[in-house]
Amino acid sequence: MPVYIRKNVNFTPPSIDNFPLEDDEDYITDPDQLLDRLPQPYRMIDKVLSQWYDEVWQIIEKRENERLEESRRIRAPQYECSAQMESQGRACCVCDSVDGRYIFIGQPRGLSAVDVQTQEKVASWEEESVDIHYVKAYLIGVQVYLVVTIDDMGFARLLIFGGDKFYFVKILNEFQEGGTKLIISKCEASRNGDYLGAMFENPETAEVWLEVYKLPRDAWLNELESVLTKKEEKSEEDQGTDTQAPTDQEAPTPQNEVEPPPAATQEESTGGEKHTPKLSPTSVVMKLKPPPSMSELRQKGNPASSIHSACQKVDSGEVIGTGVNHILTPNHKDMRKEVFAHLHDNLMEYLPKEEEAEPLEDVNFHFMTAGRLVPTGLEQQSQIEEEDDMKRLPTTIAVWWKGSTHVVHYSLLKQHKDFDVKPDLVWPYLSPVTSSAISDDTSLLAVGFENGNIIIWDRYLGIQRGIVNIMDRVKIVQLTFLDPNICPQNLDDYQPYRTKTSTHLLALCDNGALYIMMSGPGLELDPICITPPVESEDDIFTMVQPIPGMHDLLITVLKSGKVQIRDTLQGTVLCEPVLPKSHELMTPWDPVVAVGAMGQVLFLKGNNKDYGEEEGGDQSESAGALFMYQMKLFPTLDSYMSRRRDKVSQTVHAKIENRIEALMKERIAQQGLRKHRMQERWGNMKEEIWSILQYKDMAEKKADNRPEIHYKRVRNLSQTPGSMGWTPFFRN
Repeated sequence: MPVYIRKNVNFTPPSIDNFPLEDDEDYITDPDQLLDRLPQPYRMIDKVLSQWYDEVWQIIEKRENERLEESRRIRAPQYECSAQMESQGRACCVCDSVDGRYIFIGQPRGLSAVDVQTQEKVASWEEESVDIHYVKAYLIGVQVYLVVTIDDMGFARLLIFGGDKFYFVKILNEFQEGGTKLIISKCEASRNGDYLGAMFENPETAEVWLEVYKLPRDAWLNELESVLTKKEEKSEEDQGTDTQAPTDQEAPTPQNEVEPPPAATQEESTGGEKHTPKLSPTSVVMKLKPPPSMSELRQKGNPASSIHSACQKVDSGEVIGTGVNHILTPNHKDMRKEVFAHLHDNLMEYLPKEEEAEPLEDVNFHFMTAGRLVPTGLEQQSQIEEEDDMKRLPTTIAVWWKGSTHVVHYSLLKQHKDFDVKPDLVWPYLSPVTSSAISDDTSLLAVGFENGNIIIWDRYLGIQRGIVNIMDRVKIVQLTFLDPNICPQNLDDYQPYRTKTSTHLLALCDNGALYIMMSGPGLELDPICITPPVESEDDIFTMVQPIPGMHDLLITVLKSGKVQIRDTLQGTVLCEPVLPKSHELMTPWDPVVAVGAMGQVLFLKGNNKDYGEEEGGDQSESAGALFMYQMKLFPTLDSYMSRRRDKVSQTVHAKIENRIEALMKERIAQQGLRKHRMQERWGNMKEEIWSILQYKDMAEKKADNRPEIHYKRVRNLSQTPGSMGWTPFFRN
């Protein structure tokens, strides 16, 4: 019987991938479940409830673990306020004087100065519809202060406080009829009040720029001194006339005894004089515009009208440029984009979209004295070697804008035109600059970046002290130089004089971590984490500030509203000043905190929890209360209050006279030990001679034990040792 078999037939075996995977739960332990399965929709309800139960149980376990950790944690002691300054009314902002004598309180209708020790108002300056929201004081003379204020309308005012009185100087952005209203969002002066920088903003055109002013500090001090001397002479004359004994006919009547003081006397008691003495005017040094962002440069190119005008603006090459002036015009950029889009038309949809860069709306600047990083001709050698900080005038300003990758330096000694200022020194970086700090004497400059790097420059010596990476993908938010008296100083054996000073640098990251590192001669930057990164957003630091006069203590404010005092080097929480139960810290993201009397008194601004603006009432009695804490009464701070802190200068001026004097002192001090050194030298000489003789005997013995070598004489005198026919032989 014929059998027909089909040829070329392939039977595909079953694929392993098609086999169903075994499920761990694909079995039942209870046979009744085969019959008791829930029908829909009850099965779905059961599944949702089971999932909800598991999630709730996880939340309960997490909260229980947090509660257990909180109970095991060692809590810092809490101290309540000692007094509430109710007589000062509503406080909008507070700042302390540099020497700790006064605190300046910004109020809805002016400014007042309060003595820290007695908590009494010394003087006040009042003006209607002026709500001071920012105040900063600078010491420009002996108990003479420059006070910079900014109100809620963006007007910046300069005042001078001296002789227990306020003297109005000027409004920087005074509005004139027919002009444009300008707003000042930042205003800071140099340490001694010689220069001032203010960031202007035009609301109509959204333009911003930085203006730098030269302040006549010496002239102001002389003018105030003459005013105070005239007032003293006048008061002495008035006292002399009052002390004269009245006659019987000129005896004072009872009405004269209760007569109120004249208006002039009342004005003098509050410090608000109508006839303010005319002070010397300020002068504008330069105006700086923000550079265009990198994305704007890549897209638009040079805004010049032609290549010829672009070539005229190109930097000469003497200084590293900012990259703004180049010959790539907008037409060239557009042409390149069209060519690229034509060649890669099929791939254009896969390109990532360009993110719009944020405008450069914030500026940071530092006034610096002369250093060896400034180009030749602008360093002022006399200023570099000046030891008195009050006599060292700023010669350079370092500026960086938010989102920029450059730190530019401008000379304050040059004459500049409006907005036509070229930098004298440019530091380009790969990552955007996010923070910077400068030491009190401006000898050290630290720069923090978005990628977590920190660079420290020694401006006095003109070198880089080091660079360190704190952590990848972490932004450096704040940098602060601490006082060098809390840092151990390394004194070398040679030279006998100090050449550098070690100091600590405090760095705050955006993840809430706090690092400290020591910068010194020959030391690597080794960051030490004193506060780990936080997990909760409420534990992020909104303020980290060293306490004036006691840099081994930090005052920190958390986003949750807690105020803590920490050890600077260890990061441990020592105590927590707390407000009364009826109040809470006002604006924890921007707290109002001040420390007076060189770390002895703490001031906090609190808000009444039960107060609401819709209820009406007097705001001065309910909102913005100022609370005072006597930090010297905190038991946990007794050891810190009793420490001795010697002043250590960060800049060491090693002049030739100082070096010779130090070398002579060292030589004279060594003369007293000359006899001891001579005796020690003669005692060691016997051992040295004996060792020399031993080496000599050993050398002679080795020479005697050497084998004798006899050489065969060669008749041919032309042959020399080492040539053909010359052979040595040995005799045993």
